[in-house]
Amino acid sequence: MKLSSLVLLISCISICSYAETITKTNLTFIKASNVSGWNHIGEKHGVYAGLSQAAHKYQLHKDLTFSSRKTLYQLTLVKKLLNWEQQHSNGIEVSLVNLNLHIEQLTKLHFKLKLSPEQSIITSDFETLIEKNNWLNDAKSFTKLLSEKANFTLIFYGENHETPEKITLYAAYPFKLPLNSNQLWHDINISTNDLNFYWQQNYQEETSSATEVAKQKWQGFILVAESGNSKVVRNYIPNDFPKDYTEVFNEFDISLSDIQISSTP
Repeated sequence: MKLSSLVLLISCISICSYAETITKTNLTFIKASNVSGWNHIGEKHGVYAGLSQAAHKYQLHKDLTFSSRKTLYQLTLVKKLLNWEQQHSNGIEVSLVNLNLHIEQLTKLHFKLKLSPEQSIITSDFETLIEKNNWLNDAKSFTKLLSEKANFTLIFYGENHETPEKITLYAAYPFKLPLNSNQLWHDINISTNDLNFYWQQNYQEETSSATEVAKQKWQGFILVAESGNSKVVRNYIPNDFPKDYTEVFNEFDISLSDIQISSTP
């Protein structure tokens, strides 16, 4: 066989292999009807009286006219820093039920996220944490709760997510963004290799791996605000947590768009 013919044959094989790879990847744009939110805040009273913005800012808003195939989702995410009850006070939830997606099929989750510094509040120093809670007198115990960046966690979930008494598969992806960034939109890309897998029942966790749960199915995922280490003060003093306290919050004003799932057949 002539050299030129051999080169042509190799090129054709390479092109065909690339085309085959492309056709084996499914790209799904998440519809607005599959995106919802929860909100424990309601009107600003009781433990939530100290929040900084009007009550409607903590509700999920959808702008269906943002651009073609892309809905804009807006809200201010809230994380409590003292008490663990309803510590993720609101959040975004995306249903993946209609995708019938096995763990081994997930290639990438992509979305764009914009953080508005002017409307966000982060607790980055101990003085702010104890301003109205003088009973907190040990700075070293709570240092890891504090951060100068906006911390988030995205959590995939399997069956029984709504029933803590039943064992449920989860996979978490923590990430953080600078509050002083000049970048308007951040591209968030999450692959299976980025996830921390665990089973949970009655809020007790047992680690797992993508290989062990490859045939399980994802039902959806949530996005929530976090502290610097995803914990709250009560995690450190569960038996000594007082009845009277003034809650402190992280508040992150975000916009979300262009939610896509890449998967294999």
